[in-house]
Amino acid sequence: MNRIPVMIVEDDLRASYVLESTINQHTDFYVVAACESQLEAELKAEAFEPELIMVDISLPDGSGIDLIKLLKSKGVTSAFIMTTAERETSTIEKAIQLGVMDYLVKPIRMSRVLQALDDYLDFRKRLTRHNKIDQQDIDALFRKNATPDGSRKTPKGIDENTLEKLTQYLKTLDETPFTAEDIGDAIKLSRITARRYLEYLEAQGQVSMTLDYKTGGRPKQRYSKTM
Repeated sequence: MNRIPVMIVEDDLRASYVLESTINQHTDFYVVAACESQLEAELKAEAFEPELIMVDISLPDGSGIDLIKLLKSKGVTSAFIMTTAERETSTIEKAIQLGVMDYLVKPIRMSRVLQALDDYLDFRKRLTRHNKIDQQDIDALFRKNATPDGSRKTPKGIDENTLEKLTQYLKTLDETPFTAEDIGDAIKLSRITARRYLEYLEAQGQVSMTLDYKTGGRPKQRYSKTM
């Protein structure tokens, strides 16, 4: 399967960078364009034809909500995911009415972005698998099969024994921030695998992630215990 092109509409350059680097880590998606304004997004949506657009609600020359309406009126068939600090129910209601696929509240966790991408991928596969689908698949598309407490299933690639080993190791650490490389070296995991487990623990609220911009190059992801 070809990787799915994604466009980012975000005027905060740091947030845009985090989104882009996270999306490009996913094997099934890649960022084809990044925009800082509504006007730029209009032009690039037409030029690059992204299948998925990540849209901030607050833009310097308009609203992400208005941008989605405009793009839809022009025949753009992209799917949309909102990224915003806004939590007002009226805004969320408007986003739902516009048919957005997901709504990510800032500060956005990398693991939550990857989960949103996985959810979209699952949605896409269910729609394209057959010409007709059964009630169970329809319920899944409309998210009627969530667990009662709203929790998500454990992501693929998370082994219970490895997770337990990592959790026990974290308990031995002090409050000093650490990187995925540090964890990988300590418990014999690759950096990519260690990062995947740390992102899972971040989603569970057991670690927190910050970006260190004092590296002289690309910002480095550093984690801290919250347990």
